[in-house]
Amino acid sequence: MPKISPHLLDKYLRNECTEQENELVEAWYASLSGQPDYLDSLPKPAQHQLQDETFRHIQHELQAVEKPLHSTLPWGWIIGLAASVALVLGLYFSTRYVANENRSLTEAAPSVGQLPRKKPADLIHFVNQKPRLVKHQLPDNSTVWMHSGAAITYPRKFDRDKRLVTFSGEGFFDVKKNPAQPFFIQSGEMRIKVLGTSFNVKAPASHAVFRISVVTGRVQVSAPDQQQNEQQVILKPQQQATFETASRRLTSSPIPVQYKKQIYEPVTVVFENTPLDEVARQLEKRFDIQVRFSNPKIATCLVNADFEQQPLPLIMEMLCTALEATYTLSGNVLTLDGLPCD
Repeated sequence: MPKISPHLLDKYLRNECTEQENELVEAWYASLSGQPDYLDSLPKPAQHQLQDETFRHIQHELQAVEKPLHSTLPWGWIIGLAASVALVLGLYFSTRYVANENRSLTEAAPSVGQLPRKKPADLIHFVNQKPRLVKHQLPDNSTVWMHSGAAITYPRKFDRDKRLVTFSGEGFFDVKKNPAQPFFIQSGEMRIKVLGTSFNVKAPASHAVFRISVVTGRVQVSAPDQQQNEQQVILKPQQQATFETASRRLTSSPIPVQYKKQIYEPVTVVFENTPLDEVARQLEKRFDIQVRFSNPKIATCLVNADFEQQPLPLIMEMLCTALEATYTLSGNVLTLDGLPCD
């Protein structure tokens, strides 16, 4: 077990550690549960939640003692407390996570019956850990453009009569049409049913409001109210559903008319020997984004491209491939990085 000083724990609680110190402290807590790679066995969202709640609890306990961390507080007492907290919370989160995943992937709408229980080896869990949009392909060739931090879980092979995934975060789904095999998405208590369509799901676990915006096709959204009665709305193109997690209120409304499109909405744009800084201005005019250059010298690179009815993620993917560049997306700020063109 790595040795951790009170001073280092104090820095961690104050969020003043270096990346290496963070890893050291987290490895120490993982080892206290008796399983050195325990944290690594959990998905990233579960790891972060476990770490955050563990340290909030420890900080509360330390304050309750009414002694500063640098005083003569017995270090053995801190280790005992930390071990107990890490073990209890670790069991709680690992049990809750596995239970949630199994429940989500074994329960669908009453009208579609019960899904067979899936073994962990039969499930795929993917989290976008990159600071940009990532395109993820599902077993039926449906795709989802996932924002940073978004997570999805699904069977390696869908059932013949239904397709079910669990999802959290924000992502744009393009679902392959197959009426004989309806597609279901479970996000917390909200359930989405589609036959073949494209739509955006914004359902980060930490947010108070989940939102689904339809681009093409039709989507059925359902969620329980406070009395556990099912609410249901049907969405058509340019409509959205909003689910408030606190009040459990599910509503639908038209997507507000905007001068600029959301990044998942397709546009047609043509560039002929266009400098990259002008390309950036054109994209800013069409999409609700701000474009920045981490290396201003790439702004003079010339672009020749014809994008017909393409969303921003696909446009950026092709631009970056052509320019051998990369990009990050934080909120609505898109930052391009690459080497100057010859």
